[in-house]
Amino acid sequence: MSRSRSSRVPARASTARSAPVARGLLVRVGLYWGTLFVLAVGSCTLTFWMLASATGIFNIGAQELFFIRGLGLVALGLGAVGIFFIVGALRRVTLPIREMMTSAEHIAQGDYSVRVREQGPRELRSLARLFNHMAEQLNNNDAARRTLIGNIANELRTPLTMLQENIEGLLDGNFARDDAHLNLILGETIRLAHLVDQMRMLALAESGGLILQREPTDLNALVRETVALYHRDASARHANLHAIVPEASLTGNVDPARIQQVIGILIDDALRANLKSDVRVELSQARRLDLNAPPRAQIEVAYRAAVIEPERLRGYFDRFYQNDADRAETSESGLGLAIAKLLVRAHDGEIAVTSDARSGTLVKFTLPIEKGD
Repeated sequence: MSRSRSSRVPARASTARSAPVARGLLVRVGLYWGTLFVLAVGSCTLTFWMLASATGIFNIGAQELFFIRGLGLVALGLGAVGIFFIVGALRRVTLPIREMMTSAEHIAQGDYSVRVREQGPRELRSLARLFNHMAEQLNNNDAARRTLIGNIANELRTPLTMLQENIEGLLDGNFARDDAHLNLILGETIRLAHLVDQMRMLALAESGGLILQREPTDLNALVRETVALYHRDASARHANLHAIVPEASLTGNVDPARIQQVIGILIDDALRANLKSDVRVELSQARRLDLNAPPRAQIEVAYRAAVIEPERLRGYFDRFYQNDADRAETSESGLGLAIAKLLVRAHDGEIAVTSDARSGTLVKFTLPIEKGD
């Protein structure tokens, strides 16, 4: 048995896709200016020879003088045309950059709705697409932040209102100062503490500050113990909760408390959506399509309830997701499924959900394991 190891959940890394675009743009501008410099030097040189021959500074024959004048006129014409096209090309470069600078000022002031036109050279069109993608992401993040603040406010309002009403009732003498009212106040306080703890865990996981205490863990025993913890809740909801584990032991290098939390979140969600029916928690070794891939354990939580619509299924692991209309009347905060997804991915696993009328709803996640038969 090796000692437990702690690991930090990594934050999401960003990719520097704009580097090739910037290099290509710099090369293009450099070529423009280089060509302009060559044309200017050549035109000035030929102009000098034309003036020198006209003033008689150099003794040049008539035939050579005619050739130099003709070449000079052609060079001046080509130089003028080249300068015209290069100035136009530079204008095609500078105008989109100026538009992006103006749009960047709007974004800096909090207006994430601005977009730029995809125009100019290929590199600038790519840069404009990246800029618009960035603006779209900022707009989505701002909308998600506003929604999150609103949801948190709604989640906090209910227990705070309950606490205020009960405390005021006790102070005014409208409620008896007995254990029933004190237990009610204590329950709302616990609910508030649980919500704050969940929000803190989400913040830590997303910022890379959540530390996992990994150790070799018997997943068979972990699944059985977690299911046993929820037997009372299942009986209260008249549901049949049972675990299925393989005969061979599956061992994973995981944080047992966090994985137990994941399984508990999925069981609790299944029980809330599935009154008076079966909830199955099954552990197995996942089939490997690639024999060179490391072995993985798979944990499934299956139950039958109303089929979840595809559009709601896509947001199943989002913050404040609610699986049914009655969820808002319970103590469920709506953060559990988002936390479960973060914890599974922190263990290098994957989590997914399916729902249909034939098979019911199935949530399954995988974990790397050390060995398995």
